[in-house]
Amino acid sequence: MTDNAADLQQSVSRRRSFVRRWLYPAAAVLAIAGVIWWLEARDGEGGVSSTGERYGPVVLASELIPEGAHVAAEEGAVAPDFLLQTLDGKETRLSDYRGQPVVLNFWATWCAPCRKEMPQFVQAYDAHRDEGLVILGLNLQESESIIRPFTDDYGIDFPVLIDRDGEVGDEYRLLGLPATVFIGRDGVIESTFIGPFESEERGTNVQGAIGESELEQRIAAILGPKESDGGG
Repeated sequence: MTDNAADLQQSVSRRRSFVRRWLYPAAAVLAIAGVIWWLEARDGEGGVSSTGERYGPVVLASELIPEGAHVAAEEGAVAPDFLLQTLDGKETRLSDYRGQPVVLNFWATWCAPCRKEMPQFVQAYDAHRDEGLVILGLNLQESESIIRPFTDDYGIDFPVLIDRDGEVGDEYRLLGLPATVFIGRDGVIESTFIGPFESEERGTNVQGAIGESELEQRIAAILGPKESDGGG
């Protein structure tokens, strides 16, 4: 009886060890896989526009591509088109703004340099919106509940678009955040800037006081010369 009891105890111990070593980890993996599947399924359901198109990169209409030009995320090429939903639930295409100078700023709330440079974009938009400047803030893969407090805190009044799965960021070959793309009125990418824009508020010398910031210079380039009031 003693030997049988010992054998039984060893058998129970082996079973418990098997459960701890294999079944628990397997159950955890299945649970994680289930959560991932649920999140992907949820995103898939919310990733289709009212017209049936998926949010993300879309094919640019041929009539918007000048003869001899090509579409690519590079300077001198026509900017790739995309369809995304704004923080307010509106659907927006980049091509809707053809004829206006456009600044695309890719950012996220967790990105400290993005937070540091954001006031400059708010100020630039307020200064140049009457000249037709469009700034689109493209948030990468965050939820409305995270984005909304950020936009409220920084007083962002330009459109904020949500790149839920990061496909637009991939299309524009992002290497990091923040990243900014400057697009002329003809839809051609004039320049790109990787990293944060530094404020010109450092220093008190005359040159620093009157000089334009890097952001202002690049915006001026896509705005073009101001039209004269005319006469004559």
